[in-house]
Amino acid sequence: MLLCVCGICFGCGKSTSSYVMDNLSEVTKVYYFGQCEEFYAVLSSGMREKEYLIDGKSGDCTEFALLSLKMNDLSVPAFSVKVKIEGEVLECEVEQNGMYYMYDLARGLSGDENIEIIYENTSLSLVNMSKDFQIDFNRAIDIACDNMKDKITLLKKGKELNAECYLRVLDKKANNFDDFFWCFTVVNTENENYSIIISTTDGKVLAQS
Repeated sequence: MLLCVCGICFGCGKSTSSYVMDNLSEVTKVYYFGQCEEFYAVLSSGMREKEYLIDGKSGDCTEFALLSLKMNDLSVPAFSVKVKIEGEVLECEVEQNGMYYMYDLARGLSGDENIEIIYENTSLSLVNMSKDFQIDFNRAIDIACDNMKDKITLLKKGKELNAECYLRVLDKKANNFDDFFWCFTVVNTENENYSIIISTTDGKVLAQS
């Protein structure tokens, strides 16, 4: 008699993590961070949907490098900053999105780059925080799948997953945290969502909804 020994799977077929990987609408792999008196900056990179829609369906993905600036002054809708990557200077017109100013460089980052944000007379060097994460993005997805397998199983529709998945790094400044954490979210086509917060240090699950 054959037995299924896979711990996180739908029956004896496709594993939970395989369903998730096939339906990833966004995954952050590299995370740069820096702060000064005038602002703090996050530059996160990975893969995400070309047509970015939170609709429970995952589309074709492409590389991204999303710059997020949190300024002391939020009075203007947009302004120009420079991003210097390994000596290459990019002019970026950041636009206000809630409490942040954002711009997608539409490229991937390896995590080994020297990066500076230049705004007016201020030059801010960014540090790759994800290089020191003990739990990388792949391990974070595995932990999420192991802890959310029952909820994810309910979203299975035939051989497909009736949902899309996101893995991001929580901004410690915005959330008043002492550290960085992974946030894995599943959104179905009914706009219902389930999330789990995972420590980047030891992989412990800190919250789940």
